[in-house]
Amino acid sequence: MTAAIEGSNDPVDLIDRARRGDADAFAQLIASRERTMGRLAMAILGNATDADDALQEALTSIWLGLPGLRDADRFGVWADRIVVNACRLALRRRVRARVRLADFALADEEQADDRGSAFDERLVRRAAVDRAFGRLDANDRAILALHHLEGRPLAEIAGVLEIPVGTVKSRLHTARSALERAMTSELG
Repeated sequence: MTAAIEGSNDPVDLIDRARRGDADAFAQLIASRERTMGRLAMAILGNATDADDALQEALTSIWLGLPGLRDADRFGVWADRIVVNACRLALRRRVRARVRLADFALADEEQADDRGSAFDERLVRRAAVDRAFGRLDANDRAILALHHLEGRPLAEIAGVLEIPVGTVKSRLHTARSALERAMTSELG
């Protein structure tokens, strides 16, 4: 094998090399997706510490599961599914441990000080959105994050969540309704 081929940045080549235990190839492969996966985990879990923990668990699962990946072209969808599942597991652990979701309202209110009512209204609204989003279950968070935060098409979301496109549409509608109800409750 030539040095040029060994140093290739082609995702399929990186996957092949990572499957054979090349940690550098795996690091390159993950570097191209880490930001997206981190945003997804953060959107689902709502705080950086839990998102980082879930992402680390997901990366370990991706590394260990890479030899079983059948279609290298679907690596992104496959990896995102692992991230979503790691986040679901983290949320289940939270419930079992009876750890409440962080309420960002106090931090936002402290930052507001006396900077003007428009700024205060934005902070109150953002805090309400954060709290409302935090009240949603993992499935609703995942589908909203994938569609609205990541801008993923419905077909890709279906692949990540392993559900039909029609079910994605239905769950997206249900998740939006749940968020709207939670927002109404938060804003009273």
